[in-house]
Amino acid sequence: MKNSVDRSNLETLKEIIGDDLKEILFNFIKTSPEMIEQIKHALNTEDADALRLHAHTLKGSSANIGAVKLPDLSFELERKGIDGVTKGLEDNLLNVETELDNVNLFLQNYISSAF
Repeated sequence: MKNSVDRSNLETLKEIIGDDLKEILFNFIKTSPEMIEQIKHALNTEDADALRLHAHTLKGSSANIGAVKLPDLSFELERKGIDGVTKGLEDNLLNVETELDNVNLFLQNYISSAF
């Protein structure tokens, strides 16, 4: 969890955005499970374009909040979608889900301590 989010990036965002950062982080925590569900649905329906789109969305939103590993893990799924691959990605999905849990836990702790 410690290396899941760049804390200095969050501090910079807090200086620029102020207390609105709290709402942005809460929104990420709230919406990220739905992004995972959309990725799972894309995999279950073998919809490579939807996989690409939803993994891209998770990649971008996680990068915006300073996640360290999650954008790259999401990009791996996005790349598979671009390549038309929707099978055999269970390990990729598990890695994304595990890291997302780490990111969300970090963000919850950060919100509690920083606001």
